[in-house]
Amino acid sequence: MRNSPLSNDPRLVRWYGLLAIVVGGMTALQSRVNGRLAIHLENGILAGFVSNFSGWIVLCVLVAAFATNRASFSRIITSIRRRDIKVWEVLGGLGGGFFLAAQGSGVPVIGIALFTISLVAGQTTSSLLVDKLGIAPSGKKPITALRVFTAFSTLCGVTVAVAPKLSQGSFDIFYILIALAIGVIVSFQQAVNGRFNALTQQPIVTTWFNFAIGTALLVIFLGIQSLFVRHVGEFPTNPLLYTGGLLGLTFISISAYIIKELGVLNFIMFSVTGQLFTALLVDAIAPVNGARLSGFVVAGTLITFVSIFIPKILSQIKINS
Repeated sequence: MRNSPLSNDPRLVRWYGLLAIVVGGMTALQSRVNGRLAIHLENGILAGFVSNFSGWIVLCVLVAAFATNRASFSRIITSIRRRDIKVWEVLGGLGGGFFLAAQGSGVPVIGIALFTISLVAGQTTSSLLVDKLGIAPSGKKPITALRVFTAFSTLCGVTVAVAPKLSQGSFDIFYILIALAIGVIVSFQQAVNGRFNALTQQPIVTTWFNFAIGTALLVIFLGIQSLFVRHVGEFPTNPLLYTGGLLGLTFISISAYIIKELGVLNFIMFSVTGQLFTALLVDAIAPVNGARLSGFVVAGTLITFVSIFIPKILSQIKINS
């Protein structure tokens, strides 16, 4: 996979970059939707299951409705039976299951902006290892000073964002650490999905397997949880709170296409931009209880934003010099 396959056509780069920003924004919106659903259900894992299962049902219809999707699906099933595809290459959806469980549980407590910043910090840090191992289709990449700087600066941004809450007795750092861990898992998921999409050649089919695996994992989580938690809140009547699955299948499918057409490096830059600023905007307009937007969160987001783009700018300067 090439890092900048469209670098010679600025118009296409801008167009796909806009789509990547939209993808990032959808990720942040899904966090809010699933977080609000979790508040009503009083169960973050159940909210994640509702989101994932509803999206999977839609994907079943989309796979069945189009011949290209059906052919790709049949080819993948045959390859799995013949063991031409490694088991771990199909398990990218596990990351989605963990993400949804953490998303539904964490966002109502710490807010969408703080959850997003922590998530990005985990992704950025773990990307060093992902690139070093060569899990993504783009192959192995060395750990450079610029990449280390990006990871360190992002972690500094998270520290600034959470600083005022660390002294509060009611603040539980557990959800911050969970979001960081999920960022690590999602980083590996993106690399695995890139490999798997190269095999399916159909983003909808790639997304179907992601949602199927993720739904299965959430069913296991619910089964374990049922041994300790019996109470469940009421299902809300607001239909917008059930759109998390549609948002998820949309941004995962678009991502699979954008990564191939735009390149991994550019995709990360644009999508993180959309994710961070949409999270800030949502928390500013409609903050959840106990998670109002503060100057520390804004400063932490700006630090994270700058740390992500500085390596890109320096690399362009180096290329043009």
